[in-house]
Amino acid sequence: MKRTLDILYLWVTLLLVAACQGDEEWSADGGFLVSLGDKQAEVSSRATPAEIGKPLAENFHLNIIKHSTGTGSDITAYNGAYTSNLISASYGTYTLTATYGNNDVLAWDSPYYEGTAEAELTSEAPKASVSIPCTVANSLLSVRFTNPELFEQFYSSYYVKVKVENLSVNITHADADRSAYFQAGSTVTLTFHATLTDNGREVSTVIESDSLPETYAAGTHTILSLTAATPTSGTILTIDKVEIEDVTVSETIPLEWLPKPKVTGFGGSNALNYTETDDAPDNAAIGYTTSSALQDIAFTLSFEDEQYTSYNGSYTLSTLTDDERTALEGIGIELPTIDGSTTSGEIGLDTLIANLQTNAGTTTVNSIKVNVKANNRWSNTNDDGTQGDGEEYTITVVKPEFSVSIQEGNMWSKEFTIDEITVSTGNAETIKSNLVYQYSSDGGSTWTDCNDSQRQAFDEHPSQKSYKVRAVYRGLIVSNNTADATLETPAQLPNSDMEDWQASKLGTYTGIPDFWNKYTYYDFLPYSSGETDIWWTTNNERSRDYSVSRVKVTSSPCVSYSESYKHEGSRSALLYTSGHGGGYASTSAVLYTDGAFAGSLFIGTYSWSGSSETITTGHSFTVRPTTFNFWYLYQPKGTDQFKAYIELKNGDDIIATGTFIPASTSTAGTSFQEASVELEYTQSDKKATSVYVQFLSTTKTSFSSSDFDKNKSITFPVMGSWNAHIGSMLYIDDLSLDFTK
Repeated sequence: MKRTLDILYLWVTLLLVAACQGDEEWSADGGFLVSLGDKQAEVSSRATPAEIGKPLAENFHLNIIKHSTGTGSDITAYNGAYTSNLISASYGTYTLTATYGNNDVLAWDSPYYEGTAEAELTSEAPKASVSIPCTVANSLLSVRFTNPELFEQFYSSYYVKVKVENLSVNITHADADRSAYFQAGSTVTLTFHATLTDNGREVSTVIESDSLPETYAAGTHTILSLTAATPTSGTILTIDKVEIEDVTVSETIPLEWLPKPKVTGFGGSNALNYTETDDAPDNAAIGYTTSSALQDIAFTLSFEDEQYTSYNGSYTLSTLTDDERTALEGIGIELPTIDGSTTSGEIGLDTLIANLQTNAGTTTVNSIKVNVKANNRWSNTNDDGTQGDGEEYTITVVKPEFSVSIQEGNMWSKEFTIDEITVSTGNAETIKSNLVYQYSSDGGSTWTDCNDSQRQAFDEHPSQKSYKVRAVYRGLIVSNNTADATLETPAQLPNSDMEDWQASKLGTYTGIPDFWNKYTYYDFLPYSSGETDIWWTTNNERSRDYSVSRVKVTSSPCVSYSESYKHEGSRSALLYTSGHGGGYASTSAVLYTDGAFAGSLFIGTYSWSGSSETITTGHSFTVRPTTFNFWYLYQPKGTDQFKAYIELKNGDDIIATGTFIPASTSTAGTSFQEASVELEYTQSDKKATSVYVQFLSTTKTSFSSSDFDKNKSITFPVMGSWNAHIGSMLYIDDLSLDFTK
């Protein structure tokens, strides 16, 4: 900033001006009345005389010399402090000089003022009023650091040394309001001194320029405006020299003065941990910034990952061959180029890192050492200042973590299905895309791939029931755990061949109206005598219930076994639709259709009391069949159908059901036919805890008299020939469960 300053800022007219005293009496010789005035000068400075403070007139020194008119010497007429009184002097020619301050060789904020005037005293004008114009007679210099924040970034300390003869002063940023003053005509040496921030090195350079004066004139003010900037060619100091006008010059300093390149990797860390298969992190690069254009990069690769060990070695960017660059970029190392202008860039590693692997699950540590060169300096140097190996950045690769499990419901009798892996670390999609599930039958000594992805299905029911299971990524990395798979053991329902029955004697009664005959009646139980774990039962109690008196009809069981009709073996189960019992007053002639019901053979328990039945269904069972098979012979009364039903539960939850109802027919069967019922699993992930099977002689729930043969003769085992109200008759034999899973 340039401004016009008055060196003394106002006319210092002290006391009297002789021009105003024309009538005053003079001495014989007359004399001088002296006043001091400012000489206008344009200077720009912070520590200008005006800012230092104006000197008072009485502080000036006045020297009046009379010039000799002949061969004699000049005579000092007055040499002392300034006075506004009349200074007596004889006629003659004079030089008047006013001075203030010391004209030092070099000093801080020390202006030296000087002014001269010529005057003559004659008989016609024995007295004269003289005004001496004064100005700064030495020269001053100031230094401005226009962007100290950048200077402080590059240098831990810095200043400009101003040297005149054998004296010097150091101007720092803190000296912004001060100036160095020196004698006019001096030869001044300016030197920039600094300490580099990054290595503590002391550096200096002489500031020389054609725009700076060879000698510095009186009353001039030179201002050096130094600007620090991130240079592209080493030019970082801009010097403004101010006299009458501003002049800008540039000073080139050694490139080595600039900060060494800065290398930063992995977001500010020298180490990066990576899980194989994961996406590369956002900071997967090693970046650099330089003060001048990039000159070179030296880097050394050291891979433990077996994929890339052939690339291990040292490389220099400036001497890379096209083949080397192509090969390195092929494995995912993105290299910058040297173009003579770029001052920042990075070595991109995201593609490389995304492909790094462990060695069959063993952690690998891969490193890259990077040394960047710019402004003739390497970012990493040895103690003697020579090129170092570079800053080391490591990438530690660990195996992904995943585990296997298998739900109980996915373990059947011929197969098991392993749950999809749970991925703790790593990319789940990548892992699953190259995953094999395996099983072991010897506790983990040998492993076999599952034959259907996550599912292992055996052709036959294996005698081995317990297995270990695991998952293996890319054939090398094994899941964190193994899971146990235990196959179900196929089982059949008790008394599946319907051979085990017992006739339980219930009592005798006297025949009506043939009172001379006594009849013994029985219940037929679908299990062997002495069994305590009872599976099957019937609703025979209902068929025997009466309200008036016991007769043959109300003593007939609706479920028994037959030795006349069977598929294989010697017996089959016989169920018929009963038209008697249930608490009605049935006789051989009377049939109450409201009390008719289907004969039922089922797994569970049954009791009849007070015209109502209490039923529990099912028996504990821990195997899950896929098909329920049985043989049947059906002899319908009229047009009728029977029903077979199977149900599996887990606790109270039904997990599978199957129903068989043949096509409606009125044709009596003459030979056994096979029925197969596919179980439909609605909750296949749950184990079975119980099974329920039921056979019903009819699907009807309401009846008419045409649905029965009244007082029909039937031969029961043990009981012999009997009479009952009989509807459709169903023979069941040879039940079986298939286990195809």
